[in-house]
Amino acid sequence: MYKGNLINVAIILLMLCLAMTAIILADKVNNHIAPMTFAQLSKNTTSPLNKTQEWTSQKDAVRILFTYQPERPIIDTFTKLEFNVINLTSNENLKDFDARVVVTNGQRLFKFENITVPDGDFSVEYIFPDDGTHQVLTRIDKGTSALVLASFNVFVPHQAPPSILNPFPTSPGSESGEEPGVLLSKILAIVLPIAGALGLVIIFKMGKAKS
Repeated sequence: MYKGNLINVAIILLMLCLAMTAIILADKVNNHIAPMTFAQLSKNTTSPLNKTQEWTSQKDAVRILFTYQPERPIIDTFTKLEFNVINLTSNENLKDFDARVVVTNGQRLFKFENITVPDGDFSVEYIFPDDGTHQVLTRIDKGTSALVLASFNVFVPHQAPPSILNPFPTSPGSESGEEPGVLLSKILAIVLPIAGALGLVIIFKMGKAKS
């Protein structure tokens, strides 16, 4: 009798957890449904949270545009650093040059060397090891001369460490709304351990009752 009551209680608790998961997920899915709209994307569109940075050398007639993706870099994941080099004389991309990129936070630095650029656009991928403001330096070499040395900044926001109640923390300023798949992963990360613990309790009690 005692064993049967324990199993019934465990099943009810598990069903309540699953029902709560379904309700929360359904609410989030409804919030993500919006009227369908169509827009023409511009090639030069940039997020207002990650404005394109510009470095111009009138002496060398060169302009360098810099941006990075994602707009909020995440520690220990790749961030794409993108460069566009323009010849101010012709107002077209600078052709056939070599580039070097250095990323530093004032304490450590990482170099990308011997980057061959045929058409003016190039990018590198870097893993930021910590938060804060990082400096990105790029040097443009054409032939035997260095044309320009440019400097840009990348801000990596602080990210809270994961916890049991928040195993997937987001960086400050990020959108509060989440995709249903991400939300489901978070909920399952909490519900499944509870269900597993209940299962272990049931098995332990059943074994004890038999003995």
